[in-house]
Amino acid sequence: MATAVLLAVATGEHPRLFFHKEDVPALRQKAATPEGQAIVRRLRFLLNGSDGETMPTAKRPLDAPFGDKSPEIELPEGAYSISHAAGFGMLYQLTGDKKYADLGRQCFEWAFAGVRDRDSKGRYSWKEPSGALRAGPSVGWYAVGYDLCYDGWEPAFRERVARAIQDYEKGTPHCNLDDLARGKRQHPGSNHWGAQIGGASLALLAIRGDPGVDAPHIEELLAANEKCIERQLATGWGDHGWFAEGDGPGAISSDTALVPALQAWRTAAGKDFITTHTAAQWMTLKWLMLTQIVPNPTKQNFPHRGVYDHNVWARRGLSGSGTFAQGFGAIADEFKPALLWMYNRTFKTADDIAGAPCDTVSPYPHRAVLALVNWPFGLTEKNPGEVLPRAVQDKAADFYMFRNRWADADDIIVTALLRASRGNYSVPGGDILVWGLGQKKTFPVRVTGTVKTFRATERGGGFSTSLGSFLVDFSDHDALLVLTGPVQGNVKNRLEAGGVCFTVMTLQKGAAPEPEVQGDKVVVGKRIISMENGQLQVKDRPD
Repeated sequence: MATAVLLAVATGEHPRLFFHKEDVPALRQKAATPEGQAIVRRLRFLLNGSDGETMPTAKRPLDAPFGDKSPEIELPEGAYSISHAAGFGMLYQLTGDKKYADLGRQCFEWAFAGVRDRDSKGRYSWKEPSGALRAGPSVGWYAVGYDLCYDGWEPAFRERVARAIQDYEKGTPHCNLDDLARGKRQHPGSNHWGAQIGGASLALLAIRGDPGVDAPHIEELLAANEKCIERQLATGWGDHGWFAEGDGPGAISSDTALVPALQAWRTAAGKDFITTHTAAQWMTLKWLMLTQIVPNPTKQNFPHRGVYDHNVWARRGLSGSGTFAQGFGAIADEFKPALLWMYNRTFKTADDIAGAPCDTVSPYPHRAVLALVNWPFGLTEKNPGEVLPRAVQDKAADFYMFRNRWADADDIIVTALLRASRGNYSVPGGDILVWGLGQKKTFPVRVTGTVKTFRATERGGGFSTSLGSFLVDFSDHDALLVLTGPVQGNVKNRLEAGGVCFTVMTLQKGAAPEPEVQGDKVVVGKRIISMENGQLQVKDRPD
């Protein structure tokens, strides 16, 4: 429900990051609906393990070691986190009761005293975060708490917190706000970068123009940060969902702070990255193309590439969660019915049973905050096939996604990465993955090269390179994949017809049909493959 008008907020105006003061009455009405009440109950539970009326009793011990090499400490839901101030701030916005703003104030006092986040290794924290990757989300989500609690604090405390955000980790290389805003550590192709610059966006937008800060310096940092966001979208991400290091690292880049930062730029500064950059929306929309329709998908339910694939759909930490609660705020309205359809058929049942509705299963309160703001109550869902094409090209990355339908666990998903991709981690190019009908296969020929043409059809789609053409044809609830061009080695189902070399693969239930050469065409079951006017074609065989 972010404000529709793209208008930068006035000095001292709060809230501003995800909604404006004039939006509060509508937000309160939303919270009074059955769905809204369920989200607020979840928010309260996440704040203290019960009703959200007190500070949590569970928190990481002050003397516990922290960092990637420290022993893990598992804490219950309701344990203290970097977004507790934001959670209490939302209760203040919903009720107008300053006791919740005071609880948000206590969160900052805890932060200043060194109380760390609930993360099992204590890596996120106001003080001494474990590197820039954790510093960005830490200062960013505390800044959301500042934004939501602002009107409930006396001026002196507001200024104290604003200065503290401005001076966050001052003197610590890479972790201070200046370095985070400018993306000094790593680069757009690193999974660390989105968390750094996205968290800095939230912090800078929250304190912009407020009493207690160096306004010219904040404007300078915002200008630098805006350029970093542009670089992230243009070079770290492809134009339709591919991330330089692959799927798992992409979830780290997008989920921790970057996707919410894009929403905040739009709401707080009038800068719309979302509808002007396909890369921004496809951080979320790619999962509509890639995810199998099963209850509670995991990494086993999408054709993953690269490292850290366990992050995707883990839904517990800062990465691999919030895909829907955050995603609804970072896509155009036309796509929201499809995203809702996907959630309803994958996670809704289990989330409702767990008392964690609307993608709030993560123990972090800000997921519930964003679910209440962004969830499209009353929206009629649509099958993604009514909204998305069956074939999608990420031209910047030479990444291709094909899908036969959106129905059930037997949906067929085909992806091709034609060019190796690299951030700090690399992903090899050439493999075409074919998942569906309970099978996980790879096309027998690796395909690379510069793409000359791409087409999406009612039955699938394909592309051509200087070496040949590739086409995916979906019909009869199965898949036919065809590649033309020279092939080295002994490859199954390689046939020549009409002077053209065809390599054929099928995915179906039961026995595969045997390809047969008939003149200048190849017949596979009920389909005919041919080259017509230089274009690869698949048509139904006449009865």
